[in-house]
Amino acid sequence: MEVQELSKVISAGAGPIIGISACGLLCLAFYNRLTAVVNRLRAFQRERLKAQEEIGHQRSSVQPDQVALTMYQEMLEALQVQTGHVLRRARLLRRALSSLLLTIASFSVCSLAIGLSVLWPGLIYLAVPFFVAGLVLLMLGVIFAMMEMYRALAPVELESRFVTEIVETLDRLTG
Repeated sequence: MEVQELSKVISAGAGPIIGISACGLLCLAFYNRLTAVVNRLRAFQRERLKAQEEIGHQRSSVQPDQVALTMYQEMLEALQVQTGHVLRRARLLRRALSSLLLTIASFSVCSLAIGLSVLWPGLIYLAVPFFVAGLVLLMLGVIFAMMEMYRALAPVELESRFVTEIVETLDRLTG
């Protein structure tokens, strides 16, 4: 095989490698994002346990504070709703990461097939479907990432509304 032909093979294999590099950077960002979301879910669970404990204390008290009991019950409900929203975001991030990791695998097989096609020319026909599959998986990963991004503010908006309602309720009950 001539040097020019080998150069073409190497150039053809560079495309998938660039895609692999880009997906690696995206994976790093989404792993960090997923870690933050999982940490927030754990914090919600701790807050839920604390609210449940306070409800138990109020109910077992000789003279339960109805204002506090109501506040903790509403807090528990709000935390359950927020947990659901954040859990959906975590699942979207997991799907985005899975798609991106499968993209890396597809592009790797594609690049390997391109390189080995020097020895076995028929492997070039294996490279094409893996390249197309990698592009489709990349698009899926981007779609999942966009879906998660659009849902990112929902838990914060819920929490903000909840705090406003609690403050207004406490003002009415105590004022």
